[in-house]
Amino acid sequence: MSSRHRQNRPFDENQPEPGTAEWTNPAPDADAQTMHGLHIASQNVLRLATQTYNAAARGDEAAAQAARASLEQQLGLTTRLIDELVSGGADQPTMH
Repeated sequence: MSSRHRQNRPFDENQPEPGTAEWTNPAPDADAQTMHGLHIASQNVLRLATQTYNAAARGDEAAAQAARASLEQQLGLTTRLIDELVSGGADQPTMH
């Protein structure tokens, strides 16, 4: 593990709890199916990030690389869903 990472910091310290209003009461214009897809995609990002972290912590380079590749794909999907919600379906990618 890199020395720049604090080992005792919770992974999702700034994320809202899944039951908060932010998760259960989406914006009025938001497409319900897209919001549901974003919720599932976000859960998958968290799961894959945790798998990547755990594999790296174990020193399992192959598993860490596999989880990282899956995480990268899932982040792309999640970003596209966010773009769809933010831009109303217009092809305006989110700036990174």
